[in-house]
Amino acid sequence: MKPARIPQTVSAPVSWAQLPWGEYYREAIDRQLKPWLGKLYGFHLLKVGNLSAEINTEACAISHQVNISLEGSPMQVLADPLHLPFAEKSVDACLLAHTLPWCSDPHRMLREADRVLIDDGWLIISSFNPVSLMGLRKLFPVLRKSVPYNSRMFTMTRQLDWLALLNFEVLHQSRFQVLPWAKQGASC
Repeated sequence: MKPARIPQTVSAPVSWAQLPWGEYYREAIDRQLKPWLGKLYGFHLLKVGNLSAEINTEACAISHQVNISLEGSPMQVLADPLHLPFAEKSVDACLLAHTLPWCSDPHRMLREADRVLIDDGWLIISSFNPVSLMGLRKLFPVLRKSVPYNSRMFTMTRQLDWLALLNFEVLHQSRFQVLPWAKQGASC
């Protein structure tokens, strides 16, 4: 198994618009998260990364929502996501929308999220599936240097294993497929 920690990574996209069919992915994630956002409660929601900042979380009851990244325009806190500048046990929910694939040390990012989350806090993760058509396209050397194929795609089993090591209780996991050529708003 390849190590998750790597010394150098390519830069993450600043917006969903930089990904092919990125707006379709963002809209599909919005639809998948909407029923869960109504169940979140507390005082602070932390959205880590530029892609997380663009996720629509208006349905969330948590009023104080903070976007954090190294760069970007909708950010309230400019900081390294691997060194979150928040006190321990101070955040009620943390959103990592496609943040792990472009992270140099995904274990550390999960540990940082765990550090700042309160007990029984919510961690929401989304990423691309390597065992999919998109993952198969990563096999072509011509595509490997372009976004999103330059990201690292982790299987759901591997991510669940990381969460189990941090003693997270997984309430829901799902896979869904975005079909941009189908009717807008359709996902399977």
